[in-house]
Amino acid sequence: MMEKNKKLGLFYGVLGPFLWGINGVVTQYLLKVVDINVNWLLSVRLLFAGTALILYIFLTDRKNLFRLLANKQVYFQMIIFIIFGDFLSQYTYIIAIAKSNAALATILTSLNPVFVIIFYVFLQKRVPQRIDVISVFVALLGTFFLVTHGSFNHLEISPAGLFWGLLAAAVYAFGTIYPIGLIGEYGPLPVTAISLFVSGIAFNFYRPFFIALPTMSLSNWFLLIFFTIISTAFGTAMWFLSLHLIGPTTMSLLSAVEPMTAMILSVLLLSVPMELIDYLGAGLVILMIVLQSLKTRKIG
Repeated sequence: MMEKNKKLGLFYGVLGPFLWGINGVVTQYLLKVVDINVNWLLSVRLLFAGTALILYIFLTDRKNLFRLLANKQVYFQMIIFIIFGDFLSQYTYIIAIAKSNAALATILTSLNPVFVIIFYVFLQKRVPQRIDVISVFVALLGTFFLVTHGSFNHLEISPAGLFWGLLAAAVYAFGTIYPIGLIGEYGPLPVTAISLFVSGIAFNFYRPFFIALPTMSLSNWFLLIFFTIISTAFGTAMWFLSLHLIGPTTMSLLSAVEPMTAMILSVLLLSVPMELIDYLGAGLVILMIVLQSLKTRKIG
């Protein structure tokens, strides 16, 4: 049974980041080829992915869902997470794709462990571990290769794309650290489901999804519904299920599947130009993820 759970956990652990990687590529296609409005796409994604997750949690873990909803003492903490964690994470990532491409946006967002290291150094007022220093150096070198191709004279990515990609990484790091207490008490999926759902409802007051619907082919509507909505909810559920089955060390390694998927599919399906130095930069960012997983293994 244990071996079966491990295999299932590995399958879920690859499937979740793989779906997220596809999600980024489809988002780029919908924004830049189909020319869908960014705010409309975000409105649909938040609301319907949140609804799908709420329904899933209602069927599988309604006890913790209702416990969380009933505890008014955590409402303020949830509001902070909803605004500055989940919503801002989704928003900055989509804008980063709009300003650059799915491959670069996903790779830049994968720098979030660097910001986690920085946050903990300042919060705990401690000297970073040697492996953290190496991780930061490797990640910065990889980012330098990606955004400059080794030249200090120009950027290969727009300043806006770089800004939103790095901001997405910082926001993701905040969203990883801030709700630790909530997740420990109620579980990750109830917290994430409520956050996405409330974000979707709130953002729909600003940009209602049912007003000015885009004109798209049936296949593009399928892409929107299946990959942008279902993969967001389903990928998230798979990620947390695998975390429960195989633990954080293996999962931190498998998270590298997302940027690899986004990079490969961007080149193959969207003809995004990638040079050798781009692959080197992406490889260094993925190496940083591996180094951080080794630190997790050592701590464990």
